[in-house]
Amino acid sequence: MSNLSPEEANKAKKYLTGIIIWSWIAIVLVSIVLILSIGSLSTNLKNMAILPPSNDVIYLPFIIPISIIGIIFGFISVTLYAIEIVGINKRKRFSVKLIKTLLILAIFSIPIGTIVGALLLRRINNPLVRNYFDYQ
Repeated sequence: MSNLSPEEANKAKKYLTGIIIWSWIAIVLVSIVLILSIGSLSTNLKNMAILPPSNDVIYLPFIIPISIIGIIFGFISVTLYAIEIVGINKRKRFSVKLIKTLLILAIFSIPIGTIVGALLLRRINNPLVRNYFDYQ
């Protein structure tokens, strides 16, 4: 792969621990959204099946599509973050682009993502980390 000494490889792994921790935090947060979306969808479908249609009951038509979108988003996000962690552990070159993409999406999606994304993008652009992945 790359011609790094064991000391340089360990130093690159230390740089990558922040990215791995951020990925695990993102997996947990997205999993919470996924669980809430599944719960919302099942509750609404159950209520629609149990309650007879009447003028007294208000059905919010947008909750079911939003729940389905949340479930799809959750599964895709958890999968991408898991692929990122596996790519980092196996030193795959594609993980550099995947890390950058997911960090940029985090920058735009959550407020604290701007700070975290900027710090972690600086780490992934480090020449030692680029050599670790054999990425030019």
